Amino acid sequence: MKQIEYRDGYAYYDGHKFRKDTKSGYYLSTAKIDGNRKRLHVYVWEKINGAVPNGYNIHHFDENKDDNQIENLMCMTKHEHHMWHAQHDFEHMKPIWQKNMKEKALPAAIKWHKSSEGRKKNSKLKQGVSLRKNYVKKCKNCGKSYRAAFDRSEFCSPKCQTAYRKKTGIDDERRICKLCSKKFVANRYSTEKCCSKDCQDKLRFKNNAGKAKGYTRKKDGHYIASVSYLGKRVYLGQYETAGEAHKAYLKGTEEIIKSFE
Repeated sequence: MKQIEYRDGYAYYDGHKFRKDTKSGYYLSTAKIDGNRKRLHVYVWEKINGAVPNGYNIHHFDENKDDNQIENLMCMTKHEHHMWHAQHDFEHMKPIWQKNMKEKALPAAIKWHKSSEGRKKNSKLKQGVSLRKNYVKKCKNCGKSYRAAFDRSEFCSPKCQTAYRKKTGIDDERRICKLCSKKFVANRYSTEKCCSKDCQDKLRFKNNAGKAKGYTRKKDGHYIASVSYLGKRVYLGQYETAGEAHKAYLKGTEEIIKSFE
């Protein structure tokens, strides 16, 4: 794959020149490409995968707009793109969304509710009009036939919808392991922070290190220092005082954490 060359605020790729926009941070072609001025990350993705489907956006995985290599680009629907920022970039996007809500969404909603169509729709809702299931559909997951109130319905139940999304991996996203920094794939609704169970156990140990006493008192008055690691108890010696045993425990946890690197 061709590499992107960055120089003096410009990027050069595939014989084209792109200028960095200081406001948005994106690189935009200085001349038209196929009749349009294109952003560099979109052009790179299309060069490898073809035209971006309607209703989809190209997103930088690590949000670094200076890294436009194909490995850092993701193709997702506009809704998925919005939800991704809601989960990972909420504080940055919040003022932007609030501005759009105030200047665009609310005025449009008020206008619709005051229109004859909006008044008629709200009137029907207040009367409690029930929806008739006039459509016979075939579940996209289990294949069973069912009746639906809307033609756009695709699943016979929320359970089938969840199973289908999990099976197809439509909700999968790339994450960075909190311990080893490797990239891995996980469901965007999951709380996974690590690429493997081994990394997860080590991260838990690292986060909990130093919080326990780390010693037990024997009947003869001595103190045994120990640390629990990955389901095993490691004994660190016998000490005269609780303070000495706790220091040994802290030193032992530090050595184990260093071994993770």
